[in-house]
Amino acid sequence: MLAAMHVPRLQGWFFGTWHGLPADGNSELGPLFWVHALYCYLLLGKSLLILIAAYEQDNAITRRQTRYIALAVLIPVVFNLAFVSGLLPSYADLTPLGFVISGALYAIAIVERGLFDFVQVAQAKAKSVLTDGFLLIDAQRRIVDSNEAIVQMFRLAQPVEPGEWLIRHLPELDERCSGMTTGQAIFEFMRERDQFLELRVFAICDESGELSGCVLMVRDISTAKLAAATLEETNRKLRVQLETIEALQVQLREQVVRDPLTGLYNRRYLLEALRRELGHGRRSDAPFAVVMIDVDHFKSVNDVYGHACGDAMLQGLGTLLINQSRPTDSPCRYGGEEFIVVISGASLDVALARANEWRTAFSRLCFPVNGVEVRRTFSAGIAVFPLDGSDETALLAAADNALYRAKATGRNAICSSVRNVKDTTPADGEKEDNSAREHAHQTIQVNHCA
Repeated sequence: MLAAMHVPRLQGWFFGTWHGLPADGNSELGPLFWVHALYCYLLLGKSLLILIAAYEQDNAITRRQTRYIALAVLIPVVFNLAFVSGLLPSYADLTPLGFVISGALYAIAIVERGLFDFVQVAQAKAKSVLTDGFLLIDAQRRIVDSNEAIVQMFRLAQPVEPGEWLIRHLPELDERCSGMTTGQAIFEFMRERDQFLELRVFAICDESGELSGCVLMVRDISTAKLAAATLEETNRKLRVQLETIEALQVQLREQVVRDPLTGLYNRRYLLEALRRELGHGRRSDAPFAVVMIDVDHFKSVNDVYGHACGDAMLQGLGTLLINQSRPTDSPCRYGGEEFIVVISGASLDVALARANEWRTAFSRLCFPVNGVEVRRTFSAGIAVFPLDGSDETALLAAADNALYRAKATGRNAICSSVRNVKDTTPADGEKEDNSAREHAHQTIQVNHCA
């Protein structure tokens, strides 16, 4: 409008035709004036709408500032509208007074209400106290804003300036956020040998969904990574220790229940095996056999050939029993040259056959000492549950009695347990149970080896 005052042709379009004296201010304003005035009112109206929208989302502090700004904008507009619409006399233009009031409101807002203090805290001070690196970039990945933490974290020679390309200063960040369009993403990467960084990228989109920029937050997680690696190594060592402890526990249990010379189960395990088989047999009414073995003339081996030969013979018998026993059987060293094998689910006939196989195999074993081949045999006694006893004590006693009978028959023999069977004939003439008598005297007798 000021430029139009020096152009005669435009003066009429803006200021119209004057009536009376110029000092009267009585004129008909031109059409361009109204176009310009409408444009200014539209801009002010849009500003007020933006302030109203912001007011609904602001907190208490920013709402107070918004009220001052809106009032400072609105007062001159109202005064000017009242003048140009003819509500006020032509000599009473209150628009300048409205600007004075508006200026006073801005002064109060700045001096007493801290209009710019909150903005300063929200931007400069907030960025300075952030320990994480902060970057704001536009859609072309040009730097809009940053903080000092970025400079320190990436050891930059100088702060990054707004408007510079991200790829120029921080190519590792540019590479990771180049494909961002919406949402957010998290990246972890190692920048240097001992520096691990976490990058969080938040896409900023406009109302149409188009990308307008990104916020980048960078955090140094080197300490956390080191702690995690230390913890993982500690856990690995702990797992190794636990595995070692478990292996030692298994080994210790084996040592507790194993005979160190023969590798067979010991007497402690024998009692556990008998209790286990007794419980199973009572529940399922299933038989099992107890075979007690004693090496014939073993004392003479130690006396004549030495204890080393005797130990080798015991080891040989132990290995034979382990190799020829089933996984469900329990071969044990009972003490000295005595051995016991608990045969699960075996009847008397099965136990006799198995024991005879062991006896035959052992008699063929040879233990050379100073050019002499030493051989021995064994005798065995068998007891069967529930025929010969219903508990471990009775079964062991029955097997021991059967072993005694096998020794008495000349050794290298296998006998079943001895049962007390009456030999008298009943008064009514009935005969004794042949099966019981047959069981009481069932014996396998063989000659000594040459």
